[in-house]
Amino acid sequence: MAITKDQKKKLVAQYVEDLNAANNTVIMKQTGIEVPESTSIRKDLAPVEGKFNVIRKRLFLIALKEAGFDDIDPAALDGALAVLYAKGDEFAPLKAINKYAKEYKKDEEGKAEITFLWGWFEKKRKDAEHVNELANIPSKEELLSKLAWLLNYPLQSIASVLDKIAEKKAEWAPKVEEKKEEPKAEEKKEEAKEEKKEEVKEEPKAEEKKEEVKEEVKEEPKEEEKKEEAPAEEKKEEPKAE
Repeated sequence: MAITKDQKKKLVAQYVEDLNAANNTVIMKQTGIEVPESTSIRKDLAPVEGKFNVIRKRLFLIALKEAGFDDIDPAALDGALAVLYAKGDEFAPLKAINKYAKEYKKDEEGKAEITFLWGWFEKKRKDAEHVNELANIPSKEELLSKLAWLLNYPLQSIASVLDKIAEKKAEWAPKVEEKKEEPKAEEKKEEAKEEKKEEVKEEPKAEEKKEEVKEEVKEEPKEEEKKEEAPAEEKKEEPKAE
């Protein structure tokens, strides 16, 4: 849409004002961002003192020179462009816009896209790689959260190990009980064997008793011999009486 010369002058003046008021400025290529999405981005940037605007390339380049920023080759600015001004926290607005850039990359349809092109930090121009690195630096809150996690991790690991040891002990306990009971059964078997051995040892005693009985039987004839000897002696004595 064509605009008048006065409108162009006012627009350049607005760009210069925003450039001078910002701690840093990032220019990006944007495609497929519709009005509702653009409104959502602006709402997220407001709390962190960020400003997002679609810009006219030629007028913005004029504003860069007037504001004393390092200029840029117009050929390096292709397609529809938007600019991000960080007026408070230097990196919070950049991280907020980077969240949308990541979401658009994940979108399979790929209708919307945000790509960082250049950035000006203390009026010095930086390339897209530098801007991307800054956009992905963890915030203070994220760093504190990671630090807290790192501090708690050893305690969590110890607790996890102790839980696993307790689980293992619970699994081993029945097996240990079974192993303890097995020797008792073996002991009973050993006792039974010992009893059998004792019975075997007692059997010879019975045989010894039988042998004793036999010996008694053998001794009985001695008494009969004595009886036989007695009549013989009497016979011998009878002639003496006559």
